[in-house]
Amino acid sequence: MADIFTIERYLNGKARNIKVPDDTIDSIIIDAGCIGADKDTPLSELSQRERELCLAWLYVWIAGSPTQSGGWSEESADWKSSENGERMSAGVLKQYLAMANEIFDKYDLPAVGSESWGFVGHGIHNPRRYR
Repeated sequence: MADIFTIERYLNGKARNIKVPDDTIDSIIIDAGCIGADKDTPLSELSQRERELCLAWLYVWIAGSPTQSGGWSEESADWKSSENGERMSAGVLKQYLAMANEIFDKYDLPAVGSESWGFVGHGIHNPRRYR
């Protein structure tokens, strides 16, 4: 019997160097509206629309992830060893969100996020005034 290509394998294959947790895959399947499907469902049982919406929600999840994952550091006396893991820039995360919104637009669904990400400073308000 041939190895079955499941939704879980598909989504993990689309996320380069990122292990997508099982709970996240389950959430993506629900958000994409794949009724009756789970992570072990063969990909061939999904429609093109369901596959693309799963991919779009995966991109949204990646875009909302931290810019750096994994990594460790260890040192003792005269030596130091470290591994930094995967690091993504804000521009790359914005591209993931743009790819997701292209898919949402294709199916006339509302876009996620906004065109520009960043912080807006409104100053600091201190209720205590020292005179």
